[in-house]
Amino acid sequence: MRWTTLVGVGALVTLDGRVLMVRQRRAYGVHWELPGGYHEPGESLEETAAREVLEETAVDAAIGPLLCTLVWEREHDRRRNVLAFFRGEAEVVASPRPQLEEDIEAAAFVDPTTVPDVHPLELPVLRRWAAGESGFHLYADVLVRPEGTQAYRFRS
Repeated sequence: MRWTTLVGVGALVTLDGRVLMVRQRRAYGVHWELPGGYHEPGESLEETAAREVLEETAVDAAIGPLLCTLVWEREHDRRRNVLAFFRGEAEVVASPRPQLEEDIEAAAFVDPTTVPDVHPLELPVLRRWAAGESGFHLYADVLVRPEGTQAYRFRS
């Protein structure tokens, strides 16, 4: 059986020391996440990041350098995501607005160390960014439990 591989981006957009995050409802739970989504033909990855931030939060962001990459694989349905996370800065001070039609319940500039329920795949991205790292790569196996919840195993 073939794998389905999708390419996406995430953006770590900051304003006054806080990080722009969205509270996203998914089939396996509700988590705070960095805004992001899938790449569309004809876009650069940076353009995808800017578009997704604007769509999900109504915040214009200047997308900067690549922060890291993350590959996750889910053997359960043979799905793989190849993600690029970029640094960004909010261009205009605005109150974020969530994209409700995409099951985004909230959008806000937050201190990610104090927000509950940060998505487990993004915790190491945020921790390493907070430690001043960039240019790193993460790899994770996504394990689907019988009740439908997911577990994550990171490896080098």
